[in-house]
Amino acid sequence: MQVRTRSKVDQHITAEPRSSAAARVWRMFGAVLLFLMIYAGAAASGVQAQTVEEHDAKAAFLYKLMNFVQWPDSNGDLVIGFVGADSTGDSLQRLAYGKPVNGRKIVVRRLQHDGDLKSCRVIYVGASEARNSAAMLDRLRGSNVLTVGESSGFGQHGGVVNLMLNEGRIRFEVNPHAAERAHLQISSRLLALATIVGDGN
Repeated sequence: MQVRTRSKVDQHITAEPRSSAAARVWRMFGAVLLFLMIYAGAAASGVQAQTVEEHDAKAAFLYKLMNFVQWPDSNGDLVIGFVGADSTGDSLQRLAYGKPVNGRKIVVRRLQHDGDLKSCRVIYVGASEARNSAAMLDRLRGSNVLTVGESSGFGQHGGVVNLMLNEGRIRFEVNPHAAERAHLQISSRLLALATIVGDGN
């Protein structure tokens, strides 16, 4: 059963500062600020990686990330396939319930690494599937799919966005060449806050 009460994560997402200038900054950088704020709070309290708080933070980041990406086809649902990241998928499903992105309903699917990946607009590859990520990226090459991972080398292997745990904080990489191959437009505002990587480096 879906619960429609607002969580603390939800409240952080929807709240905006009072001044218009601050509000503009929040809209521009809300995804990254929210992500780091939630995880920093978890790290400060001694919470280790792969806790519920980290999954919620990743789901919140992914939800906001989709506002910074444009697909060639803007019609239909935003179908997000989770491979080996069930807890993050559950968090996103709760977070996005009744809250479309740019008018598009979010649909969460759980897939195997050899499943129908191209039926999704986003594929999120969990760390437990790192050994299969290169094969999945090869299969998705040239398709209009935003690939998001959380393992070392995901961006260099052709993933578009990679979330990284570094000195107790989660950072993110973007591979613009991978985004270009997938015919995705990534906002320059997001790129300005990312670590930029290329294929094989």
